[in-house]
Amino acid sequence: MLRAGVRTTLFVALAGCSLLAACDTSGSGPDASKTASSKPKLPKKPSMAEEMVAAVSTSRSASVIGVYFSLGKTPKVNQALPVDIVLVPHQKLARVVGHFDGQEGITVVSGDAMEPKTDVDAESTLKHQLVLMPTAEGVFMIIASVETEGAEGTISRVFSIPIIVAAPEATAPVPAQPAEPTQGKSQPQPAG
Repeated sequence: MLRAGVRTTLFVALAGCSLLAACDTSGSGPDASKTASSKPKLPKKPSMAEEMVAAVSTSRSASVIGVYFSLGKTPKVNQALPVDIVLVPHQKLARVVGHFDGQEGITVVSGDAMEPKTDVDAESTLKHQLVLMPTAEGVFMIIASVETEGAEGTISRVFSIPIIVAAPEATAPVPAQPAEPTQGKSQPQPAG
């Protein structure tokens, strides 16, 4: 079990990484509110990746490929945890392959390697599923190593998937049954 100070530090680090990943510093293109369009825009249907959580990139790799995840249920100690993964390349790639590793306290039971995908189109969705087995409560990282082959050559990119595991639910103790009242019987008196 993690000490309170370590837990707080991990939480702050995760929050900081999440904020950095959410920042869009591209600054490219004119402000959409200032440009006029003659065609009415249809509401965009959210893609599968938009309904998921983005994994945290260790660099600005998310501009080439994004990794998104969704947990099948609340992570609990000693309960199998399905995790849906979606990789979304933002440019055409010749090949994409992924590997997923846990750390002490959380094990990848199945799905540690994603089959290589070839001739991948930009903005396509590559689906994969992991099954994890948390063995302790706390904050853990699943490391996703994604290797892409494209115009820049073959590059490995690393993403982190944070998993917060709760303690197993304790079974509620059965309350003691009160003694049946005795009616009409004399109670023994304490010796005085």
